[in-house]
Amino acid sequence: MAMRSLRLPLLLAAIALAGCGGGSSTGATSGGLPPEPREVWVSLNNFEGPEHAGLMMAEANGYFAEQGLQVRLGSPTNPSRAIRYVLSGTSDIGVSHLSQVAISQENEKPIVAVGSLISQPTAAMIWLKGSEIERVSDLKGKTIAIPGLPFQKELLRSVLASAGLKLGDVNLKLVSYKSVPVLTSGRADAIFGGSGNVEGAELRSLGRDPVITPVQDLGVPPYDEMVIFVPRDYLTREPQLVRDFLLAVARGTAAAVENPRRAAEVVVNGIEPNPDASREGIRAGVEATLPLLSESGEMDPDQAQRMVDWMQREKIIRRAPPVSELLTNEYLPQP
Repeated sequence: MAMRSLRLPLLLAAIALAGCGGGSSTGATSGGLPPEPREVWVSLNNFEGPEHAGLMMAEANGYFAEQGLQVRLGSPTNPSRAIRYVLSGTSDIGVSHLSQVAISQENEKPIVAVGSLISQPTAAMIWLKGSEIERVSDLKGKTIAIPGLPFQKELLRSVLASAGLKLGDVNLKLVSYKSVPVLTSGRADAIFGGSGNVEGAELRSLGRDPVITPVQDLGVPPYDEMVIFVPRDYLTREPQLVRDFLLAVARGTAAAVENPRRAAEVVVNGIEPNPDASREGIRAGVEATLPLLSESGEMDPDQAQRMVDWMQREKIIRRAPPVSELLTNEYLPQP
């Protein structure tokens, strides 16, 4: 994994506390010198992009450093490996989708979501206007590109079933990070698992006319699209570090929402952007994504329970895990 040095209104009391130096485990050493920053490796779900604006602004504004953290972000070699890197100890913290966290628990991988970056689904079925596709049922015999996460394939299976189709009725193409060029080159007829606020914005910036159908309109219940997760035992070993990290991210998110122009500049000039995305497309993606960022990072346990119950009914998972195993809001900034 290529790692790099990590460069709304948030609960105001928490921000004020951080500004006064409270809420952090950092402090002067007995000799009067500041302690060494704690190094934290973070595996993203993708290349740096609009959905990571809170993380990237936390770095650019020095919020991680103020919490005594030296954060290093990295993009996995393909989207399916973020959880693997965290569980193997290559990374300390990861970014993924709450539904993927549920599937990973099904496979006895003990990770837990500790905060939300985007608290609503943004995944969508996308095809281009003029492609002679008007509805999901028209995808029979067509090629659908997906990034490659297990949950994306399972969600697609459910979406196709609601239109009377099976996975075997379509040609599935795993494309990692190349959804947009695969679609625009005609190597796929539609993409699934991308979003209107990122891939849709990129397509529009290229002068294409995407038809975007959110998964909510295709029978999928609400869920947290993007979450921060850690191994469960990491919470026992490093509870204060997790709190400090989430506080910095929340401050970064608030700063991004407050100053969209700077947020766009920070994301556009990231160290590890998607090489297939244009600067104009990234800017458009930031503009479309900022209103979707989770202000508090809090996850809705009732919504999560409905999601895993639906996943069980759809046979995406065999057992709906208790929400207490799936997520915790305990480490988020408190008023």
